[in-house]
Amino acid sequence: MNRRTTFRLAASLAVASWCGPPLAIQAREPTPTPLVLAEDDAAVSGGPFLLEGPISDTPVASQALPAPAPGQGMIISDVPLAGPPAELVEVSPRAADALRIDDFALDEMPFEASSGRWFWSGGWYAGVESMWMDRSRNNNEVVVQDVDVVAPGRRTINYDAYGQPFDLAPGARITLGRSLGPDDAGRDRALEFMYYGGMQWADNDGWNAETDGVLVTPLNYNAPGFNGGDRYTTSLTSDFNSWEFNYKIRRRLGRDQMIMSPGGDWSRHAERAFLPGLILGVRLAHVNEFWNMQSSQVNPPPTPPAEFGGVYDITATNWLLGMNFGSELISQNEFFYWGLRGRITPAINFASTHQQGTGINTDPTIEPQGVTDTMESGSQTGAGFLGDLTILLGWNITPNFALQAGYDFLWVAGMATATRQFSLNNRQFEDIDAGGQTFYQGLSFGFYGSW
Repeated sequence: MNRRTTFRLAASLAVASWCGPPLAIQAREPTPTPLVLAEDDAAVSGGPFLLEGPISDTPVASQALPAPAPGQGMIISDVPLAGPPAELVEVSPRAADALRIDDFALDEMPFEASSGRWFWSGGWYAGVESMWMDRSRNNNEVVVQDVDVVAPGRRTINYDAYGQPFDLAPGARITLGRSLGPDDAGRDRALEFMYYGGMQWADNDGWNAETDGVLVTPLNYNAPGFNGGDRYTTSLTSDFNSWEFNYKIRRRLGRDQMIMSPGGDWSRHAERAFLPGLILGVRLAHVNEFWNMQSSQVNPPPTPPAEFGGVYDITATNWLLGMNFGSELISQNEFFYWGLRGRITPAINFASTHQQGTGINTDPTIEPQGVTDTMESGSQTGAGFLGDLTILLGWNITPNFALQAGYDFLWVAGMATATRQFSLNNRQFEDIDAGGQTFYQGLSFGFYGSW
């Protein structure tokens, strides 16, 4: 074996060992065969490749080399290789997953989805959601009784403050945030303002006295204009509004993955990951309620309001201010995300109430006669609490625009509700009860975008 032959053999083996197949591409391994270097009929064995033919000073390109037999592999030479290339068996978009592209196609967007283009990428983001919430009923106190005047004690029908259930009330949740970029630990940061509310609930009801009956109120059995009538109507309205200013910190997505398409093009795609986050801020909430009750005499002949009738109004106002503590856990994928977000707010409640009752009865056939005139106001500063939880699911139309739907729960405690303030008998001055609570729940849906 001369020097030229030895050098060519060593170079071929070095190139073959350095240029191995890529990690995500597997080729069928050829059957090891002896390497035969033929020169002057002298053979040397070794290696997995086969090179045959006499060595001479004639240029190699002019030599005709035989094609390899099936299963013998490839010929290493200075001329183009004869025979078909190795068969491509598996192509994986993620080498670590060992998956074909078709195995998980729905997990990837049909275009590049680098994490650098997602929400919290260094710019602004906003969300608008429509909310439809239901409200619980609390302190359902009896306010009217239908009493048989022919045979007292034979029949008494009670009517309470909530004769009808509340309907779903529409509202909104508006979010505006500014991404601050990553911190020293590589976590995303943002400042966020959120308005949550606009819901207003209304309940209306009324009763007519049965035959041989009159309507009275147990709130005050001696209230002229309220006792002895034959029609009562009640109404209750309640609303909720909340404003928040929060600082949020959240884990970032990992490094983008470089994925090769079947056509050989490479693109960046965000990885799938769970993203926990923390929320710290300030929250202000306002809950206002108004309750109204009216009595009248409508049986023929009807009595004019100037001679018989009563009106009782109660207003309860709550301002809750406190620190906002929250957390979220989002499972982020290229096409969709889902997760939980919750906040609790220990607060100080600045509650106040005002109520007024006026009535008159000049009909000598109805007892009692006279005038009812009560007015009362009160205020109290005490402990309050707000807590809410959202179960959310979003679909990424693009990396920075998503549709989102969810189910929301909200609890407000330590508040003055209108129906806890009944004091038509005027027994206590500045009477206020701020121990009420209300539970809300309902659907939400909308969109989020960033720029």
